[in-house]
Amino acid sequence: MSHCTGAPAEQLAEQYVAGTLPDPEAQAFEEHYFDCPVCLARLQALQAVANQIRRNPVKIPGRVLGWPEVVGSIAAIAALFLIAVIGYQTFAHRPDVATNSGPDSFRAQKAESQSSSSSAVSQLADLTLPPFEASSLRDEEGNKNYSAGMTAYENGDCAAAVDRLALVPARSADAPSAEFYAGVCQLKLNRLDAASTTLGRVASKGDSPQQEAALYYLAQIALLRADSGAARRDLQTVVALHGEFEQRAQSELGKLPAASLRNH
Repeated sequence: MSHCTGAPAEQLAEQYVAGTLPDPEAQAFEEHYFDCPVCLARLQALQAVANQIRRNPVKIPGRVLGWPEVVGSIAAIAALFLIAVIGYQTFAHRPDVATNSGPDSFRAQKAESQSSSSSAVSQLADLTLPPFEASSLRDEEGNKNYSAGMTAYENGDCAAAVDRLALVPARSADAPSAEFYAGVCQLKLNRLDAASTTLGRVASKGDSPQQEAALYYLAQIALLRADSGAARRDLQTVVALHGEFEQRAQSELGKLPAASLRNH
């Protein structure tokens, strides 16, 4: 990185833009390029080219190449880098963009890109309330509040459902079911911390009729928080349980990004 006019700085910039640079090296590179005009210019130019290729993939006979594939080709990298540097030198001196080409601007662009990525992940969340399935284990002690809570749930009144289900005694046979439905209602009401705690308790109790569903909705909370790593772990656990949520979990796994990329 000390030889900023050539390798390995060029390779680091290319890997950083492609999202393939390991985290420790990426962090070190970030600390460096904000203070290095050469590396910053190179990075901004490559980012501009990457964005253009993502919008307009390179077409060759029988195949369409996006940015990750193009950046994997040494010849393509050389050509793109030459175009990028020339283009950036011309672009950076234009009066209408001169004020948008410094480190602060690149930080803002990077933050905007990360925000867009987080939004895309959060939009994958499935907030559909699961249908109510009455437990075969019922008792008179919990019956009144449980029945009232689940009536509110079936009517779509999650706030009332949470209030009534909270009154079901912990020793009641209805308690596990009450806790699960209270948790998904908290999720629906966007009370994510409360929902995470409630559903986490349900999932941690081990094998139960509610365990798989609790894990699935914990994954939805992770998605809403744009935590694709936690969502992936919970969804993979759901798939491994081979229950009724397996196909839904597999579908969501297929929509998650293959990796958490730094630039999009």
